[in-house]
Amino acid sequence: MEFKPEGTEGPTSNVPYLDEARAADGWQGQETNLSYDRLKSELTGVMARLGGIVHGFQRGIYTIGDHDRAGVQVRYSVEGPGGAMIYGRLDVAALPIKEPTRNRYDAGKILRGRQEKALAMALYNVVHSLRAQWVLKQLNPGYIPLMPWLLAKGGHTLSELYADAGFTKALMPPKAEKFVEGNFREVEEA
Repeated sequence: MEFKPEGTEGPTSNVPYLDEARAADGWQGQETNLSYDRLKSELTGVMARLGGIVHGFQRGIYTIGDHDRAGVQVRYSVEGPGGAMIYGRLDVAALPIKEPTRNRYDAGKILRGRQEKALAMALYNVVHSLRAQWVLKQLNPGYIPLMPWLLAKGGHTLSELYADAGFTKALMPPKAEKFVEGNFREVEEA
């Protein structure tokens, strides 16, 4: 049996702005009223169900391309072979937001509110994705849900090392777009 892919385009790395994300495109949580703290609690619970122990959350800003995106790094561990703890880091970058009109006297307040909404939507999606991974684990007993974000040498996740080694690029179709490069910086919680 042979599989012949349709078209030659690879996956795109473009994400919509928060206000342009649509449920029809797979985005969830646009209307969530859950707070950042509540979503942290839900994320902690779902990671525990997958065998992870959350050690902390660090809010910050991811700079990806030309956009600063609110985000959070989730530090966790899982018990490895022989009982040794293996540490991991799940990076979550919210969708980018459009800056409010610069003439507004309350632009800073509006921007912070939209960043909170974007981060809540991102965490909502991560929580639901991890819940789906629990189901996948039940259907595929060899699957290890939290493995892609385990830390290896140099503090990089296994996914980062895999991408840097070129394996991912080798698997992409010939005209696939380049990966998005980004940076993360910590910010104080309000």
